[in-house]
Amino acid sequence: MEVKKKISRSNTPNFFSKEMIITKKSLNKNQLKFTYQKQLISDLDYKHKEWSKSIESEF
Repeated sequence: MEVKKKISRSNTPNFFSKEMIITKKSLNKNQLKFTYQKQLISDLDYKHKEWSKSIESEF
């Protein structure tokens, strides 16, 4: 078991900065916001493409 613990710890990125400390909770919250925003943009892009196709088919 000790080997597994060492391996899992070695794969975890270390977040370190002399200027700023970011809590894991804050980092996760920001990641969730970013993921949500990416999804919204993706949905918007898809809707725009569909809208464009419908406009092109009318002409």
